Amino acid sequence: MRIHSKIAGLIIFSFVFCANVCAKEEISASLSKNEISVGDIIDFTVKAKLEQNAQISANQGFSFDGFDILNLDIEHILEKENVYELKFKLLADKVGDVIINSNAVFFINADGTNNLFFTPKKSVVVKSILGKDNSNYDIKDIKKLKKIRLEPMCVVLISMLIILIGLIFYLLVCSYINRPKDIVEDPQLEALRELSLLYDARSSVDVKDFYYKMSKILRTYISKKYKFYALEMTTSEFFKKMKPLLPNTINALEFKKYLSVFNLARYASFTPSQTEIKNSYDFTKNLLEIL
Repeated sequence: MRIHSKIAGLIIFSFVFCANVCAKEEISASLSKNEISVGDIIDFTVKAKLEQNAQISANQGFSFDGFDILNLDIEHILEKENVYELKFKLLADKVGDVIINSNAVFFINADGTNNLFFTPKKSVVVKSILGKDNSNYDIKDIKKLKKIRLEPMCVVLISMLIILIGLIFYLLVCSYINRPKDIVEDPQLEALRELSLLYDARSSVDVKDFYYKMSKILRTYISKKYKFYALEMTTSEFFKKMKPLLPNTINALEFKKYLSVFNLARYASFTPSQTEIKNSYDFTKNLLEIL
């Protein structure tokens, strides 16, 4: 029996390996400039041709050593081929021959499986604004420093000013120490209040941000109530942790389907109806009230 399970595992591994080797992603990258000065903004564009119906996740974390990311647009180009463009606006903050390092880009295949590719590395020359040789100039005094002579009255006034500043600082410290203590709000009431405010403002909030904030409200409350950090858990980890804690009135399969909606909300093609948004809100509110 063990031999059969090992053979089956080997077959599955071979299938996954071959699928990755034969993947059809075509990735390229381009720069608006190859030579800039420190503090300049440069456009870095990554073009990815994926298999049909594959989708790139809208929420991703990127970082480039030597650059600050000012803006990122992910565009789906409607052609015969499934093409995405990731357009970065980068601010250079390092001098020299700077490498724009690779970043992982996550996407979902047409069959629903998760996958990723890496952005190509690019090199850009970043020059100093102080000189062609990138060397710092010496900064010298234009005039000799003058000796300042204080009159006795000035000394008295300065002393009084220092005493006054010290007195004001003392009063501020006393006021801070004697301030009314903040009333600690019940975590359940706080979560329900935040959820209600979020739902009331849903028309002015992007649908992906709406689902992200709703999930954060629920997970924050769970973390406070059951003393485990739920914010960093994956959906499957969070479901396994919550399954034994669910009351009899909540069906486990219904709860799992509810969590899967938050995964779908990360992708650009996710467009729920107002009825679906209301159902997600009602289910979240019910969880906050009974957990």
